[in-house]
Amino acid sequence: MKLFLTAIFIFTIFMFSACETQNSAEEINAVNDKTIKEKVDSVPANEAKPEETECKICDFDFKNYKGKLDKNEIKGLLLALNDEYLAWAIYEQVNKDFDDPRPFINIQKAEARHRDRLVRLFEKYEMPVPKNKWIGNAPTYSSVAEACKAGVDAEIANRDLYKRLFKTTERDDILTVYKDLQRASAENHLPAFERCGQGRGRGKGFGRGRGKN
Repeated sequence: MKLFLTAIFIFTIFMFSACETQNSAEEINAVNDKTIKEKVDSVPANEAKPEETECKICDFDFKNYKGKLDKNEIKGLLLALNDEYLAWAIYEQVNKDFDDPRPFINIQKAEARHRDRLVRLFEKYEMPVPKNKWIGNAPTYSSVAEACKAGVDAEIANRDLYKRLFKTTERDDILTVYKDLQRASAENHLPAFERCGQGRGRGKGFGRGRGKN
């Protein structure tokens, strides 16, 4: 009988310890889950999912369009022109605020040429050319250095936009323009703003990097 009671006592202790271990594990898991959730919730929305640039000119009348382009091609041209309009407006604002610093004065002129190439495609395919609604609505910056860092971000966004637009058409004339504008952004404008962000290549008026793109 004594042996039987001893066995029951040992079994009871074992079961109690097992329950305590399970409860501790559940508590630890609950804490970990809460910590992970708090970390996820604390991530700003713009870091978790980058927002696309607003399109101020995309209110297109598809119903009455009589040209040869399909809807994806039209949207692609609108997004491309919107991005070039935005870049031009930003650099125009920087030039006004800081008296035409390099590389902004140079690159703004290149953006005007990019705009003109896209406008010719609009005209070729009988699309109405929208006005630049970014003028007067562009962001402003507290210094040229801050504007240069924003220029880096803008040119990266422009480069990546064209990667997506390559998939919207198979027309050689449109793709040629997209590829040329992307190359100018990635190979000319982006390095110029990177130098500017590092404190190099600034100053007034035209200088190194004037170029044709």
